[in-house]
Amino acid sequence: MEIVVTEKMLAAPKVTSLLVSVEVPVYQTTDREAQRISSVETDQGIFAVVAIQPADVAELYRLHRVLVLDGVQDPGNVGTILRTAAWFGLDAVLGGTGTADFYNPKVVRASMGGLWDVPVARSEALGEDLKTFKSNGFELVGADLDGLTLDQWQPESTGVLVLGNEANGISPEVRLLIDRYVTISGRGKRGGTESLNVATAAGILMHRWMAF
Repeated sequence: MEIVVTEKMLAAPKVTSLLVSVEVPVYQTTDREAQRISSVETDQGIFAVVAIQPADVAELYRLHRVLVLDGVQDPGNVGTILRTAAWFGLDAVLGGTGTADFYNPKVVRASMGGLWDVPVARSEALGEDLKTFKSNGFELVGADLDGLTLDQWQPESTGVLVLGNEANGISPEVRLLIDRYVTISGRGKRGGTESLNVATAAGILMHRWMAF
């Protein structure tokens, strides 16, 4: 790991104390170079260069609670879900085909550090991997508009929670493997709101899931 910081930020007391506490190389750069490095219009003046170390899917079969993203495409949603998964202490997050890259700059920013606090892995054959989870004793629960209410849902100690695509939900292949579904009941009466944002739903479901 390496840290690159502008002269202005290097003079900030909080940044100075942070850099003293980490034993990694620190390099100073100019504001102009920082703008070239950054992928956003207004950068923070401090950057970290880190190695990408995704988990292997096989490592997840030894865990207890794994969140699966089945085609969640929006980087902001994925980053927020990672942040929330880290907050609630999930064991890992597995992304299937069509899910935004966990290391996409927008995902990284939206995760607010959560990407480094929860193991993440990618699956190129989600259906087959979910079958392996089932054979290892995992219950597969899908988030859906039609299912058990949160009060009715009594999560197993070992399970997988699947969140589907923002527009189309869980893919047909994965639906064949789901053991049961859970839904979040709403009280709104306005017909224009058909469902919750997937990241919002993820937070509510994870809160319930990790309470057991």
